[in-house]
Amino acid sequence: MESSIGQTIKRLQRALQRRGVSREDSEDLIQEAYQRLEIYRRDKPVDHAEGFLVRTAINLSIDAVRKRRRANHADEPIESHIIVDESPLPDEVYASRRRLDRLNEGFAALDPITRQMIRAQRMEGLSVAAIAAQHRLSMSAVEKRLAKGILFLVNWMEGW
Repeated sequence: MESSIGQTIKRLQRALQRRGVSREDSEDLIQEAYQRLEIYRRDKPVDHAEGFLVRTAINLSIDAVRKRRRANHADEPIESHIIVDESPLPDEVYASRRRLDRLNEGFAALDPITRQMIRAQRMEGLSVAAIAAQHRLSMSAVEKRLAKGILFLVNWMEGW
């Protein structure tokens, strides 16, 4: 009987180690499985003790893994999970919209040709030479219009 128990323990250890359980943990799980077998036998007969032990030890190993996973999450304070909201505050959004409205008003106050030139340079990425060719003006004339238009918008937006 002694050798039978020793062989059963070895088989249980191998079964648990195949599932990634360390030798020390497998010994604890086997001891717990034996305790549960003895408690179960008080009320009901067990026909296949080794099968009961294997199933119990494997279930205990699964429970231990689940418990460790839960414990890892439970040990971390909620403060360690900082979620940063990168979006602007409502008052910043409101102020930005007001500045954009003000800029659009200033843009509308420009003469149409200067407005087209600034839009072509700033938004469409055209060069001064391309804008000059498009409007059949000299580069110098386009540069002056752009400079005056930008200066007007800078002054228009001052304080906003």
